[in-house]
Amino acid sequence: MRQADLRGASLRGALLIGADLTGADLRRCECIGADLRDTDLSGADLRGAVYLTQMQVNAARGDARTRLDDGFQRPSHWPC
Repeated sequence: MRQADLRGASLRGALLIGADLTGADLRRCECIGADLRDTDLSGADLRGAVYLTQMQVNAARGDARTRLDDGFQRPSHWPC
């Protein structure tokens, strides 16, 4: 699912463990209950994602290009 356009998609309860969402456009997607453990969000755009939590972000992999809304902290295990 690299570079996938998932804008506004419902990821409600999705099991995305280890998924490759590198460069995906996830703006305004619904993330309630989505399991993002070890999901690669490098370069992904998560701005405006609905019900996205810090715990979900912490469980995922990302990098300096991953776009998050203000209020989210970049996990320390993400490369700068």
